[in-house]
Amino acid sequence: MGGKVSAMEGYRLIYGGRSFDDAMAGYRLCLFGKGAKPKGEQDKDRGVIPEENLSEVIRTGGKVEMSELLRRRVRYFSDGMAIGSRLFLKEIYEQRRDCFPESRKARFATMKGADWGGLQVVRDLKVNLFG
Repeated sequence: MGGKVSAMEGYRLIYGGRSFDDAMAGYRLCLFGKGAKPKGEQDKDRGVIPEENLSEVIRTGGKVEMSELLRRRVRYFSDGMAIGSRLFLKEIYEQRRDCFPESRKARFATMKGADWGGLQVVRDLKVNLFG
């Protein structure tokens, strides 16, 4: 998972000063646990996480499995246009300027959903990251 250092440190402290990866696993367990519990009102129960999804997260101890990370990476390759360091993406942008609208500025998005080591993409994935 990527993010601001202060936010990452906050999660780490909330979850007992463990490593960031362990803190994220604990946070994921908490989110899925709360999300799988019905709210008790029909109009508020539409977003309940299915029991089998909760069971899977519990089975993995809150860690994201490699297959899930690879599925996300494939989506980044197909919809993100190009993956790499900011410098690499800027080179691609300048070499293939004809592929972008004139109004497009050289902006890139940090990959989300895992610790991608600072990798960025040309197109930010905002919808269905897990699809």
